[in-house]
Amino acid sequence: MYELPKWSIPDRPGPLVFKEYRRQHGEPARLRTIVAVRGALDLQRRDRLDSLAAWPCRVVEDGGEVVGIVMPRIPARYTAEISLPGSNTVARHAREVQNLFIDPGRMARLGHEVPSMRARIALCRDMAAALAFFHDELEVVFGDINHANELYRLEPTGVFFIDCDGVRPRGVVARHSQLNSPDWIPPEPGPLTRATDLYKYGLFVLRCLLPGADASNNTDPAPAAAVLDAVGMDLLTRALHANPAVRPSARDWRRHLNALLGEPEEPPVITAASLGRDHVLRGQPVEVAWAAEHAMTVEVRSGGFAVRVDGKAGRGTVLADVERSGFVQVHAHNELGVDVKVIGPVAVVQPPETAWLPAPLPSLVFPHVGLPVPPMFVPVPPAPVPAPALAADVARAAGPLRLTVPLAAPMTPEDVIGAGPVLTFDTEGAA
Repeated sequence: MYELPKWSIPDRPGPLVFKEYRRQHGEPARLRTIVAVRGALDLQRRDRLDSLAAWPCRVVEDGGEVVGIVMPRIPARYTAEISLPGSNTVARHAREVQNLFIDPGRMARLGHEVPSMRARIALCRDMAAALAFFHDELEVVFGDINHANELYRLEPTGVFFIDCDGVRPRGVVARHSQLNSPDWIPPEPGPLTRATDLYKYGLFVLRCLLPGADASNNTDPAPAAAVLDAVGMDLLTRALHANPAVRPSARDWRRHLNALLGEPEEPPVITAASLGRDHVLRGQPVEVAWAAEHAMTVEVRSGGFAVRVDGKAGRGTVLADVERSGFVQVHAHNELGVDVKVIGPVAVVQPPETAWLPAPLPSLVFPHVGLPVPPMFVPVPPAPVPAPALAADVARAAGPLRLTVPLAAPMTPEDVIGAGPVLTFDTEGAA
């Protein structure tokens, strides 16, 4: 790589460098096509490309053979002064994304600024945005996405692609076998495609969000559930799937991560809303399930009831206190607009009431007692008739005793007033 301090190109301002090939390039036509891709862009999209990549500006030939390319020099904001281990020297190095994969403590010891989790998610968003631009606007496949071909910056976050001379226009088959960097090998064999770009992007997301000793070769998405929501986990799981057809696009990633960061790029859209049941007893809640894209908040309304929840998760449930029969409204909000979905109706049923009716019982008067029986009188079972032997024992212990016991026979009102048969025991005589 050689600096070109005296060179300038009208359509590419800024410092330039010359990348010399050690051997003759085997696909000069493809290189010229890559240079032409930039030349065909309007000014706005060309500036966008220049902010994302060190894109080849010219093909250099010597004697009819391609010997290298001219491209922009890496912007200083994608480099940093790093203290070299084991010495007191400081050198300026490109901020390769592999620094994001190492343990944060080791990253700090090496002199790198340690990004927050929000900054890591923003870097994932920035890379998704760059890939979406390559795939959808330029219609090219980047190919060799790895730990060193992308650089990053913080405050504000951003990514920058280098070694772009390996880029291939979509639909163009490479004449030579394309290589993958170690630990960045997609599961499917064959040429590099948009799908392999998306697989390697999934590896970047996984390793950036879960840095550590083994992050650089991690391919298991399961641990990312600690830092991604359900929608993000679905995207990551599909990105690393062996079936290329199920991998989400870079645009899908960009949209979700922007929403996760609270920076939606589109108005919200409610994709589903339903009631747990269509009737409920008054005073009991009804469950409202919702799903929405790009929502910052979701609000559920019914009559005088309204509750607002965080919408960035993409889906959730709310227990709504529905006061009267009718419909329920679900509102999804972000800075760009609102979407409303009406569901129902739900019937609110008044539960039956328990009424206590007084039912007094007639009072009974016992002449020998003289007190009325309470309305809730509970009859006491008759006492057992004492055996004669027991009566004799009592008489001997306490003197003469006379016991009068009603017979255990059905009683009539006459029995109550003293007309019934009575059996009498006398301790001094016979019964």
